[in-house]
Amino acid sequence: MDRAKTGPVFSGQKLKKARTARGLTQAQVAARMNIGSVYISQWENDRHAPNGVNAMLLLRALGCEMEEVTE
Repeated sequence: MDRAKTGPVFSGQKLKKARTARGLTQAQVAARMNIGSVYISQWENDRHAPNGVNAMLLLRALGCEMEEVTE
């Protein structure tokens, strides 16, 4: 399937890189989003991906663009 048609694919590895580059812990990002840190862990380990609302909150919490956390 052509990725251009399905949109960007979330990457837990890129999320972790973006978070650590900003010197933030999972707990700090979760607190900024008002969610449990277990969600950040699951996203970084590619067990789950954030839904649309949480993806936008995540980008705000990190102060980054979608391209930093997608492939």
